[in-house]
Amino acid sequence: MTIRTTRKGPRYTDTFIREVRANYQQTASMFFTIKGPNDVADFVRSVLTDNSREHCVALYLDGVHQVVSYSIISIGTANMAVVHPREVFQRAILAGAISIIIAHNHPSGVLTPSDEDHKVTQRLKDAGEILGIKLLDHLIVTDVAHYSLND
Repeated sequence: MTIRTTRKGPRYTDTFIREVRANYQQTASMFFTIKGPNDVADFVRSVLTDNSREHCVALYLDGVHQVVSYSIISIGTANMAVVHPREVFQRAILAGAISIIIAHNHPSGVLTPSDEDHKVTQRLKDAGEILGIKLLDHLIVTDVAHYSLND
């Protein structure tokens, strides 16, 4: 933005402000319904094709736990991916989600959650409570197994 000052005060020229739009389109395809952690793990494996780095995926659900949208929130390194509530919930609000599920893969194949996994889960729960969008679960997914931090 360029501000030019005149005797009458500042004059704004060349002002650029981003406009945000959300366009919702009907789809003829069936929604994927989440009934439990197995469904989440299957869904995540179907959208993640690269298991050499950690990926964080958010599933955005409607009131009957159908996936209305999903997003790959972060692609990290072999042993970490940065997850921030801002990116997770910005998309949740745009999708009109009632609740969310977060999942990330562990390329090592080890299902044990790290301290950081627990901290991220708590931050997302707290942010979701403020926004009225419940975090239902956080899963760690490998090629052959999964672990629910909710259990």
